[in-house]
Amino acid sequence: MLSAYLRRNNNSSSISDGKEKDLTAHYELRSCPIPSLNRKDYPPNTILVRTIAASICGSDLFGLGGCASCPEWRRPTALFNVMSEVCGGSGHEAIGIIVDMVPSESTPSQLSIGQKVLAMSTAYMYKVDSVREVIEKETGRDLSSVYPDQCGAFAEYFISHTSTCVKLPDSIPSMDFDPRWYVLAQPLGTILHACHKLGSVINANVAVIGQGQNGLIMTQMLANMGARRIIALDLLDERLSYSLKNKATHTIKVTTPINIDKIKQQVKAINDGKLCDVTIEMAGHQSNTIQLCSNLTRDGGKVLLFGLPPDKSESQMSIGYEDMARNLTYSCSHSPEMESFELAVELIERGICDPSGIFSHTIPFSRFVEAYQMANGYEDGVIKILLSMEEH
Repeated sequence: MLSAYLRRNNNSSSISDGKEKDLTAHYELRSCPIPSLNRKDYPPNTILVRTIAASICGSDLFGLGGCASCPEWRRPTALFNVMSEVCGGSGHEAIGIIVDMVPSESTPSQLSIGQKVLAMSTAYMYKVDSVREVIEKETGRDLSSVYPDQCGAFAEYFISHTSTCVKLPDSIPSMDFDPRWYVLAQPLGTILHACHKLGSVINANVAVIGQGQNGLIMTQMLANMGARRIIALDLLDERLSYSLKNKATHTIKVTTPINIDKIKQQVKAINDGKLCDVTIEMAGHQSNTIQLCSNLTRDGGKVLLFGLPPDKSESQMSIGYEDMARNLTYSCSHSPEMESFELAVELIERGICDPSGIFSHTIPFSRFVEAYQMANGYEDGVIKILLSMEEH
């Protein structure tokens, strides 16, 4: 089978302090054996998934297209040490068909061979506490002993577990719906987990900072939740054009260096002289983006932090006294439970979330390296890439 692996160029080892992103690190495709479930120590309900489609997340990237600030385990130097030999790399958004399963007599699964599923890879289980705990509770073993060989979903086959899968429906919401778009249920699940923290946004004025792939999904869901005004902010014109397709009511192009006072006045002009009831950070929250969110939010309003946080390059996120005195409520969102992904599949099936305004490119997995470089460098107006395995 084909699988993606990280490779290191000769000059990439020069970056060791974690303060800048290494653009010389890239993936390569290799041919490798299909994983086997014949090992006796795999727990019951472990499955082998043949990938139908995968997609590249902003957290998979470390170039211009990557998150504004990523945690240490996502940095290139850490990826080389942890995932350079991981089959499938950091891929974690994937759908596929169950082709093999370790049977269970005590806890038989409702899933079976031949069914299509949204599946979490073992590499993803390691990074998300709520997913990892599902496996460890069921097996009574540490995940490192359950699945010592991590595998990501940037591969034609990968190992998963039925407790971290969601069965996909046979139906589609419209005639022009591509069934491969169900892969969007993974990022949508993380958005739904975040939206749950907001409470009602009916008739609210909301600003969304960052209109990458997840920012666009958030924008669309806020419209579905009844927000009155949805103001999308981004650095790139092409992303703001996608914002309008995903039901933003207004857009603001941000320029660097960021002029907070100017943006604040633009928001007030849109909101009849008022600031936003809710501001959502979707770009990777550092102190400067948190400050922007705070400044765009009315007294007593809410700030939701979704983007990946900083690590050693900025060990703390600062909230000023003035913002504290204004009684702002700050919430963070990470590690959704599987119920969020189950709901995500249902919302896509019902047509409530429309993936057509999110995917900008569909590329065969055999051209994964090209696709990754495109996403990593903001090339060709990329928003989100759907990787299709069907040519194999």
